[in-house]
Amino acid sequence: MKRYYYLIVVFLFVVADVCGQTDTVKLSIEDCKNYAIGRNYKLRIANEQYSIAEDYRKAVKTQYWGQFNIVGNYQFTNKQYQILGDNVFLPVVPVWAIDQNTMSLNENILDDPVNNGIVVNPFTGKPLTDANGNPVFMEYSYLPADQLKFGAHHNFAFGPNFTQPLYLGGKIKNTNKIAESGLEIAGYKKEIETDEVKYSLEEAYWRCVDLQEKLELTDKYITMLDTLLYDLENIHAEGFITSNEVLKVKVKLNEVQLTQIQVSNGLALSKMALCQIIGLPMETNIYLIESLEDIPVLPNPDGMKEEALLNRNELKLLDETKKMAIAQQNIFKSRFLPNASLSANYLFMNPNPYKGFDNSFGSDWTIGISLQIPLCHWGDRIYTMRASQHIVELSDLKRKESEELIVLELQQVWFKYTEAVKSLTLYEQSFELAEENLRMAKDNFEEGMTTVSGLLEAQAMWQESYTKLIEAKTKLKLQETEYKKKLGKL
Repeated sequence: MKRYYYLIVVFLFVVADVCGQTDTVKLSIEDCKNYAIGRNYKLRIANEQYSIAEDYRKAVKTQYWGQFNIVGNYQFTNKQYQILGDNVFLPVVPVWAIDQNTMSLNENILDDPVNNGIVVNPFTGKPLTDANGNPVFMEYSYLPADQLKFGAHHNFAFGPNFTQPLYLGGKIKNTNKIAESGLEIAGYKKEIETDEVKYSLEEAYWRCVDLQEKLELTDKYITMLDTLLYDLENIHAEGFITSNEVLKVKVKLNEVQLTQIQVSNGLALSKMALCQIIGLPMETNIYLIESLEDIPVLPNPDGMKEEALLNRNELKLLDETKKMAIAQQNIFKSRFLPNASLSANYLFMNPNPYKGFDNSFGSDWTIGISLQIPLCHWGDRIYTMRASQHIVELSDLKRKESEELIVLELQQVWFKYTEAVKSLTLYEQSFELAEENLRMAKDNFEEGMTTVSGLLEAQAMWQESYTKLIEAKTKLKLQETEYKKKLGKL
């Protein structure tokens, strides 16, 4: 019983696997594009790069507004600050000896030296003076230098700060222009990457269709050979032909079956590559519903050059690059201009400078404007200005070169397209001749007017011309895709 249970489980797994493999997804080119838009890794990377540029632009825009911060500072000092270098003696002057208007000594202080606190020479009766000619007072206050120290080992300062740029010579405005151009460039790069993915997708799609139709052709060829082999074996059984004739068909059949395996493997790999581009699991079983029957008719490039120059994202990207270079040049110009900013602070300090520098926290607010005027930088700013001008000129040259290359590419693709159209016409005629030749060879073989080798040769020519016809149609489709890409209308 247990053995039967295991057999049932294995059978269910096999059935599930077979059902999963036969679940085919039918895809058109538009279906593939829709899948790729949200799933392709390159496009997802381009979207992330665009988001980075967008956030950077938003960040730069905030530079117009002031910034709030909490600032803090800790400093350890080894010595205290000492105001006086030596001990100081200050004279004690009576209040009436001071002019209350000027707060200086009265001019007539020496008229009554004793009452004004000045020492008098008892022998001469004249006021005593020092070596500098200043009168010597009777009383002096003593200021010892070692007692007039302040400060502590641990010094703290912290509080909120606000800084608002007032004028920076246009730095912020031009930095915002650079960020705007960076966002535009990221957008154009995303569109360019999208076009590249679409181009790779269509190229892979038509390669798959090419192999898909070649596989169908191989199946038809094998069916044709199987039918011929069946007829020859019957004829050989009746003794009308030798076994060598049958062997020729079998050898040819083996060759075509090997080709069938090779085409089938190539188609499987091509489908896996297509799935990778559109973001589907590579083991997904897909069937492509487009065919090679619709022959594209493309306009002459002579009247499309202006449209191509307007549509190509590469040129738009170069235009934004030039704008960025001009903004950078303006930033270099601003380095010659003064900078002004407003700042406001509220600080808490320890030692307390508002209370004799004792060990406590004092606080106060400050507000001020800072101004910086550049004077001399030894030519550094002149050289960078010249370099920025060369960058602008370089952008112009790259744009002109790209315009010429785009026109040249468009003409080259047009020539390839006309060659592909002519080749298709020739291969269609060759295929018609091969079909007629095969029909005649079949009729002649049935009437005994040609050999098996002749019929096999006609079938091989039919298969070869059919293969070249499929390749010509594929090439035309690929040229259509490339032409649209060069026009910027993919």
